[in-house]
Amino acid sequence: MKNKTRRLAAFLLSAAVVITAVPGMQERVYAQKTGGYTESPKSENVPVVKETKSRLKKAEAVPSAYMNKLSELTIRYPGVRDQGKYDTCWAFSAIGLAEFDLIADNQTADKSIDLSELQLAYFTYNNVEDPLGGTFGDSLNIMNHKNYLTMGGNLDFASRTLLQWEGVTDENRVPYALAPTTTTLAKSYAFDQDVAHLQNVYIINIHKNVTQVKREIMQHGSAGLGLYMDGTANYVGSAVYAETGENVATYYCPTSSVTSNHAVNIVGWDDNFPASSFKNKPAGDGAWLCRNSWSDKTENNINSYFWLSYYDKSIEDAAWIFDFESADNYDYNYQYDGGADVGKLRGISTSANIFRAKKADNELVKAVSISLSKDANVPYTIRVYTNLTNLHNPKSGVLAAKVSGTTTYAGTHTIRLNKAVSVPQGTYYAVVVELQKSGVGLDMEYAVSDSSLTSRVYCDYNQSFLYRGGSWEDVADVSTSYGGRIGNICIKAYADNAGTSIGAVENIKAVRCAKNAVRISWGKTAGVKGYEIYQASSKNGTYKKIAATTSTKYKIKTTSKKSVYYKVRAYKTTQGIRICGNFSGSVAVKR
Repeated sequence: MKNKTRRLAAFLLSAAVVITAVPGMQERVYAQKTGGYTESPKSENVPVVKETKSRLKKAEAVPSAYMNKLSELTIRYPGVRDQGKYDTCWAFSAIGLAEFDLIADNQTADKSIDLSELQLAYFTYNNVEDPLGGTFGDSLNIMNHKNYLTMGGNLDFASRTLLQWEGVTDENRVPYALAPTTTTLAKSYAFDQDVAHLQNVYIINIHKNVTQVKREIMQHGSAGLGLYMDGTANYVGSAVYAETGENVATYYCPTSSVTSNHAVNIVGWDDNFPASSFKNKPAGDGAWLCRNSWSDKTENNINSYFWLSYYDKSIEDAAWIFDFESADNYDYNYQYDGGADVGKLRGISTSANIFRAKKADNELVKAVSISLSKDANVPYTIRVYTNLTNLHNPKSGVLAAKVSGTTTYAGTHTIRLNKAVSVPQGTYYAVVVELQKSGVGLDMEYAVSDSSLTSRVYCDYNQSFLYRGGSWEDVADVSTSYGGRIGNICIKAYADNAGTSIGAVENIKAVRCAKNAVRISWGKTAGVKGYEIYQASSKNGTYKKIAATTSTKYKIKTTSKKSVYYKVRAYKTTQGIRICGNFSGSVAVKR
């Protein structure tokens, strides 16, 4: 848990580090038909993705028309939902993304799935501290005694809530019918009854990366979109769709000066949908088939499924893809970023979060999450260091894992490690992220406030770090210099309970037995397969594995003329995964 008494320190942020604040709460304009969508902070200037040749070779061909018949959709996916009189279209869009993804991509659900929009709306504006205590002090609060159901929202807010694993749960546990009467929900509804976890968020420029948006819809079932929708001025309720001969609803806004006030889901498209079918004729043919949330009747109607022109001038840049996994994917979510808004950290290529294993006797770190909401195609290298000896230095431990790659879209990415990393309870480990592209930056929490909402963030010492000028700087100092407006870096670690524990190695001894040799010995640890020996040039330095043995002694050849430090830990193998115990104390062999 974050320390609630924070040390104050003087710190001047040099010009080399720039925290670009993402605009916070923009003007909220609600649709006449209860839209309730707040324009997303990431709705503009969404980066364009450049496809590599290798990715193009692997990419699935995109047809000119896809899921363009209501009969196809009703066979595979749930019916539409009705948000009623509340401004919760953003929550309905987000839950629609979850339901469609769990069917199309995760393949753990069918059309009977029904997840709770009310639960998501409630915990977005009434978020609670996560079970590991990492999000202490982070909150999104409604001002002036307003109702969370009439606040509006956006898919950015929703994604931040879902990435914290505050949801999603089944509709029958928190039914939307309770919306008028439910003022509070127990904390258990946030973390203990979830059925799926959001792991990846892709923010794609729908105006410049149309093919990529279509490809991701084919993979995940739908995409979320913000736009402006009015009462009747821009839609037709009875256009004929020649492909099926059906009467369908069409919508096209010819004005670009309007503000987004609604969120829908794109579920299909037709490149040849005629421009003549719209009330105000757009510049060309082509349209998205969209799922609305203004009715519980699944039909060709502006309230249910309607066609949106490719050329609609109110469509935001950002198309949102949510990638979910079942809630049993990982046991623990180590995180500090519980705020609703983030800013882009610029000028720093390397940063880190330090976590402490808290829940099980031994845990296995299996994946890492990084958030880059303003940058696409970013090369990265992630390193995990365990058994830290200095909480001011994220690299002061054992390098236990390294993985490199390149992100595709802007957004949040879960990256699996090549091998699970064993961390005994009570020990500290660090996730160090290095970005290898100029001008890019990880997301960092950022406090914002307006007359309607206040997003608070909190960063304690020994949690988030920036690497600059050859040394590590604690983000808590940055936060202090910014008056508490800066929070933690958006790096998470996902871990499982290893289901076992191992005792620490004791009675370690080391002696120089010859001019160029050292003999190490230690006491036997019961029930283990073997031992790992580590070496460092200083007591609190970075230890590197130099050997493994099944014996309780080992002879090391060395030509070092300086003092050398050694540690030993025991290990055993469970289901092909190496589980390690706590290190022994260090012993030094002087020159």
